[in-house]
Amino acid sequence: MQKPTADEVYKMMQDAIGEEYISSAMKAAHKTASSLLVDHGISCDQSIKSEENPFDMKTSVLIFLAASLAFKDEACLKAFARLSDDVGISNEELISLIRIVKHAAASGVIGSSEVLLDFMSKRS
Repeated sequence: MQKPTADEVYKMMQDAIGEEYISSAMKAAHKTASSLLVDHGISCDQSIKSEENPFDMKTSVLIFLAASLAFKDEACLKAFARLSDDVGISNEELISLIRIVKHAAASGVIGSSEVLLDFMSKRS
């Protein structure tokens, strides 16, 4: 497989999500650090768009949205929220996704609080 150019990756992004949903960081990378944009395009081809991806596109977009929400990546949330229409993700599914990520975050906080919980148990 031949490596795409930064212009080709940018064009694919425009076609997939539209110019208005491309983040300012991706636009800047296209202009000043084109190798980062190319790497990003290759990463997409090797994950979401890979023939080896066992998930359909709807599930892949849901996973990407969940990860973006967990990482607080607003640019990715905007771009993939746009894609959610294309793959048929409903508002109810997005609400459930938010609830699941919220629960995972809360579980992580509780899991990370072991030191404090242990400390408190020794106070008694």
